[in-house]
Amino acid sequence: MTRPGLFSSLRFKFALLLALFSGLLMVLVVLTLEQNFRKSLLRENLDKGLGIARAIAFNAEDPLLTGDDLYLFSAARNATKSPGVLYARILDRDGSIRAADDVHLVGQKPAADNGEILVQRKGFRALRRHDEHESWYELQVPILTVAEPPVRIGSIHLGLSSRPIRHDILTMRKRLATLALGALLAGGLAAYLLAGIAVRPVLGLVEAVRKIGRGELDQHIETSRRDEIGILTRAVNDMAGSLREKEFLRSTFERYMSKPLSDVLLEQGQVELGGEEKTVTILFADIRRFTPLAEQLDPSAIVELLNAFFSSMIEVVGENGGMVDKLMGDAIMALFGAPVSLGEDPLRAVQCALDMQRTLVAFNEQQKARGLPPLQMGIGINTGTVIAGNIGSTSRMEYTVIGDNVNIAARLQGLAGAGEILISEATWREVEERVEAEALPPMRLKGKNQPVAVYRVTGLRLDL
Repeated sequence: MTRPGLFSSLRFKFALLLALFSGLLMVLVVLTLEQNFRKSLLRENLDKGLGIARAIAFNAEDPLLTGDDLYLFSAARNATKSPGVLYARILDRDGSIRAADDVHLVGQKPAADNGEILVQRKGFRALRRHDEHESWYELQVPILTVAEPPVRIGSIHLGLSSRPIRHDILTMRKRLATLALGALLAGGLAAYLLAGIAVRPVLGLVEAVRKIGRGELDQHIETSRRDEIGILTRAVNDMAGSLREKEFLRSTFERYMSKPLSDVLLEQGQVELGGEEKTVTILFADIRRFTPLAEQLDPSAIVELLNAFFSSMIEVVGENGGMVDKLMGDAIMALFGAPVSLGEDPLRAVQCALDMQRTLVAFNEQQKARGLPPLQMGIGINTGTVIAGNIGSTSRMEYTVIGDNVNIAARLQGLAGAGEILISEATWREVEERVEAEALPPMRLKGKNQPVAVYRVTGLRLDL
């Protein structure tokens, strides 16, 4: 026999071996992707819910203590408007439901915690619960006072649907199973003809999947193939892109944390109390005559107005490299130079203030079009040494700055008129070559024995 039979030929055996090997690789790809996809979806779903629950808990302390049930009910109803949120319940310190999206539950005790505990930490707990109809996830976040030591005065129970996760996993499983089967059949035939060529893209695909499994989500496999392997490669690229987006959402679940701060905390690996001396530029901005304006509007309109105002201003602060330290009623406190300095912090703070006033003009045009009164804002800026760090307790803390220079910035903001930007002598010395300003008569600030030099910013120098 000059030619071996089809089933005994080396070509067939090699093709069969490659087909079996490719099949095992496909199984590894599917299992690895599904496992990582499931974990990522669950983590992203819980992080999104945790961000919502912590936001409610952060703002629910005073309403819970003062009996502002209207605010509590509004917070619960607003939470259920988020995609995937089944219910939101605010419990008092006795464990009774104080407010919920379903008013019929008020005064009742929630069901016993008989679900599977997924995460148990000091700041929250996540359960997997189910009944005869469906399963869901429940986040339980305590409501603590800001006093020292913090006292638990209630908790937030937030129900998260598991349907989106199951749907996405099922869709991915069907798609990958179809692609894997097609790629296996086509790969077997291709391996019989060009086994060596067919192996290389599969191995590259597996390597990319393993990197994705290790958290290296910046994977993109270039391909011009139009066969099943090419389709699977593009599916992996799409999956890597989706995982990158979900990782981004996970890393930004805390809405009150800026990117520089989150980067610093991630590098540290843990959050510790304490602070350090830093030279920081502090910006305070406050809406002028807001109290009379608030008396003309109903509470929901006030909340909508403040949310729109803060959204615009927070975006401006971020664009100029600042960090919003806190929101205080109708005021904003922003930092430039903490937790990390991006260079030229005083100049960026002044530029931010000018941008905020310009943004407010555009904001007022929108207000006018809606038949609402315009807003006016005064801004104060100071530069100096402060203590910057995590202030609070190990169970509840916030990154902020303290010191006399913070008070000076706040006092300057209090002196600023509508549309004005007042800066201190320390800030002026840092920006005088780049900023147009006029010196005002020395002013007395609360807590200061001697008058201090104050400058009113009029713009940036255009001749530089």
